[in-house]
Amino acid sequence: MRRIYVRRRLFFTLLIVLICSGRFVSQDAGVIRVDVPLVSVDFSVTDSMNRAITDLNRDDIEVFDNGEARTVQNFSPVKTPYNVVLLLDCSESTRDRLNMLVSSMARFGDQLRPQDKAAVAVFGTEVLLVMDWNLDKQRAIQIPDLPICHGTEFYGALEWAFKKLREVSGRRGVVVFTDGRESDVARKEVKVDGSNVRRVVPPSEDRAFQIVLKGARESRAPFYFVAVDTDINPGREFGGAAPDLEQFRTRMQVIADETGGRAVFPKQPADIVPFFLKIGAELGISYSLGFVPPKSNDAKPHKIEIRIRGRNYTVHQSRDSYVVK
Repeated sequence: MRRIYVRRRLFFTLLIVLICSGRFVSQDAGVIRVDVPLVSVDFSVTDSMNRAITDLNRDDIEVFDNGEARTVQNFSPVKTPYNVVLLLDCSESTRDRLNMLVSSMARFGDQLRPQDKAAVAVFGTEVLLVMDWNLDKQRAIQIPDLPICHGTEFYGALEWAFKKLREVSGRRGVVVFTDGRESDVARKEVKVDGSNVRRVVPPSEDRAFQIVLKGARESRAPFYFVAVDTDINPGREFGGAAPDLEQFRTRMQVIADETGGRAVFPKQPADIVPFFLKIGAELGISYSLGFVPPKSNDAKPHKIEIRIRGRNYTVHQSRDSYVVK
């Protein structure tokens, strides 16, 4: 009798250890999850006629890391609801392009399926929630010239998005329209042609940015940026020194790369809405997966390749590499 009691106690002890260590796999409506650090990738699949393939399951998917097969730990099929936060920069430097983007909001809503949700917010020195997980395509969105639009708390807006994502379960993502200029960004003095100039520090030296980056990683949501007025797509008006614009752009690219999202840089104002709508369309036909990276922290790029078993399909990945840190 005592032997049975000891075995039972041992069983429940092991059960508790497994639960607490996050090693249990849960499966719900085709979603497979394991609570360990993962490399996440969103991807879509098309056939030879460029038609979206939306009915694949976990067994159809293979993922390779530098050519080595990895086990798919998390998998979400296309039918899984997608919850997206839309963050729109209303600062004076982006105002004219923002109005174009707002006018296309109903078209963005057309990309969403009945099971998907969207929260829309504008940000400057603060964040103003415009629509709360209910993108009403019949309702026109108006963005007045608010006091909050005279400055940019870029980091604060991203932190707001992290908290907003906690309100929903399932697949989640963030789409940000911005120039990425944080008003209180860290700077340091450097010599330029014999003169002292205050320049934006690299992301690795910006403690506030590193906190934001950590939050973005922990959100387990891809971040997509439609970025304007950077060093590679400067606006018509002078937006600052090119080295500073490069540092702002780099911050957006780092967040996108490390969360499995993407940053796009429209060259012309007319390109902004198509980029924005393209991201919305991709979210509606995308799968999500995650795999465990190798234990060695080699700090080198690892190539990610997703393949479809036995089919000649084309895979479009939100990211094609990552770095183990």
